[in-house]
Amino acid sequence: MKGADGLELSGVAGADLHVRAGELVALIGPSGSGKTTLLRRVAGLDPLPAGTVRIAGRDMARVPVERRPATMLFETPVLFPQLTVEENVGFALERGRADVTAADQLDVALTSLDLRTLRSRHPHELSAGQRQRVALARALVRRPEVMLFDEPLAHVDPAARAGLLREIARIHERLGSASLLVTHDWTDALSVADRIAVMREGEIVQVGAPRQIYSRPASAWVATRVGVPNFLSAQVEGVSTGADGHRVRVSALGRQWDVPAAPELRAVGEACIVLGHPHAFTMEEAPERREVDPRRGQVLATTFGGDHVDHDVETDAGTLVIRRPLGPRDEPWSAGTVVEVALVPEAVWAVPR
Repeated sequence: MKGADGLELSGVAGADLHVRAGELVALIGPSGSGKTTLLRRVAGLDPLPAGTVRIAGRDMARVPVERRPATMLFETPVLFPQLTVEENVGFALERGRADVTAADQLDVALTSLDLRTLRSRHPHELSAGQRQRVALARALVRRPEVMLFDEPLAHVDPAARAGLLREIARIHERLGSASLLVTHDWTDALSVADRIAVMREGEIVQVGAPRQIYSRPASAWVATRVGVPNFLSAQVEGVSTGADGHRVRVSALGRQWDVPAAPELRAVGEACIVLGHPHAFTMEEAPERREVDPRRGQVLATTFGGDHVDHDVETDAGTLVIRRPLGPRDEPWSAGTVVEVALVPEAVWAVPR
């Protein structure tokens, strides 16, 4: 396969990252964390202050932008306003290619992205999603070694967002490129990425499979980037490592629990944080409490989610967001409902404080 070595970043953004050919890595992190800057450095649009960028094993240090085997799709597609859709896509074809070959490749790109009926239109006559599809078609005919997506869904109508995300994943798979996708939406990253790299203040702080980043974030800060709303302060009361992996014993919500933990947590008495998504906690209706009971909580508010409802529950350990499946005859619990709260040990994760 072309580009078998993919994209290699050594000492860039404080880490080494190898994106294999055919692999899509999503970059997530807050605004200003350096995601777009990293893409621009790979593309050669910004200088590289440290480290090396290699594409297919070749150092890009002396390769100018126009000769790098990489294509970057921007938040706002860069199209020639005076050219039609067909002409914009065809502009990326290599000069000197046989007319029949070029025409076939252009037709395939337009057909693949459902642009045939729009081939005579100009960019100002297209929606934001259609303009991004034109940019994708242009990448398809160019067949780059590396694809760089910079927030390609930022200005796309919500109704068209899911479809365009699938198009991006399909074109990436078809090209077999090493791809980097910058997104602010961690749910997009979870749905299409082979791996996710989390960035903070210009550095990559964790790289892993989507499930790992979602369920086993390296820190409480990383947890906030993938929608973890629940944080319980605790203390390590015991440590064990066995067939079930590394675990610690903690007290929370009035009980002791043995929970999976980051390998850095090894000392009894060490402060830690137990992290959990809404589904990592359970609750049952309970009699109204007459005395302090760390197992009890009170519903403050509810958020309807179709087949589930998220309850904000006030407990002695703080306010937790707890998800409850909602059957066709079930109703959300109203504010003021007293509940007994527990956690699902295998669904939480303990990290150093």
